[in-house]
Amino acid sequence: MKSLFETKSNLTTNINIIFWRLASLGAHILLFLIATNANSGTFEKNLAFVTNQGDDSVSVITIDDFKVIKTIEVGRAPAGIVVDKKNHSVFISNAQDETISVIDTKSLTVKNTLKINGSAVGLDVSFNGRFLYAADWFNNILLVYSNPELKLIKKIKVGKSPAGVISSKNGLIYIANRDDNTVLVVSEESFEIVDKFEVGTHPFGLALTPLEDKLLVANVKSHDVSIIDLNKNSGITRVKVGKRPYCISFSSSGLMAYVTNQYEDSISVIDLKKNRVVNTVPVGSFPEGIDTSNGYIFVTNWMDEEMMVLDEKTFDIVSLIELGSNPRNFGSFLLTE
Repeated sequence: MKSLFETKSNLTTNINIIFWRLASLGAHILLFLIATNANSGTFEKNLAFVTNQGDDSVSVITIDDFKVIKTIEVGRAPAGIVVDKKNHSVFISNAQDETISVIDTKSLTVKNTLKINGSAVGLDVSFNGRFLYAADWFNNILLVYSNPELKLIKKIKVGKSPAGVISSKNGLIYIANRDDNTVLVVSEESFEIVDKFEVGTHPFGLALTPLEDKLLVANVKSHDVSIIDLNKNSGITRVKVGKRPYCISFSSSGLMAYVTNQYEDSISVIDLKKNRVVNTVPVGSFPEGIDTSNGYIFVTNWMDEEMMVLDEKTFDIVSLIELGSNPRNFGSFLLTE
């Protein structure tokens, strides 16, 4: 006859066995769910996309651990980019084959290709997600597509060699005309030109401050940034930066602007209250695209073929991510929560 101690001991052993079997079953179920989710193709969370102009591809990077998780083949010589969070898309302008590639941010595959009979450079999506705008460099027009249907609904004649395009929350579209040294303003309601600004020489990249009270224009040939006060309409301030400024982003607070200087391998930091450069940060060779999120600055270095991630407070290098050939990233390229 077994003792009470032996009976309790056997009971405890059996309970432990049952517990571990249940735990093992739970672990297998968890692994199954993880595998199922991975196979479902849902990737959309904290990603950076990079246009690799030299090898006709887009690199996809996870912002959480700064790893390239996929390379997507697109059209020839991709350059411009914009992330459309509302419609789960990334639009890529392919300069050499007259197309725009549309990437699904959930499956990370090309879901559509638009033929434009021109050469798009800058891209943007309206705040409400209803329109896609593409600056056609060769034909001097702004293309307007319905979104997500992606049907061409309007061609707007603009200035010579339109490059950057950006739209505001209040329904205005800004287009930088490189060879006219102007920025045109188009109404999203009527799709007619409603204003024009004279800026520096060869305007290219555009950026609206988070409050959308100022428009910044990178003037490539005059090596400066035009700051347009959109609320007071009090004229335009020109701020000298490094050689060949290209793209612009803003600090998390919105009080500083970051400008990539292609020919000086640096970023100019502009204090937007003082309208002057307060810091110059060395980066990689030939920096072009720049974007900011979650305390990090993401810089696309064309010559070094890498993404440089900087700490926004210290400007220390957090990560260097190897990319494809000749990455550009002209536009907004981060998908964050």
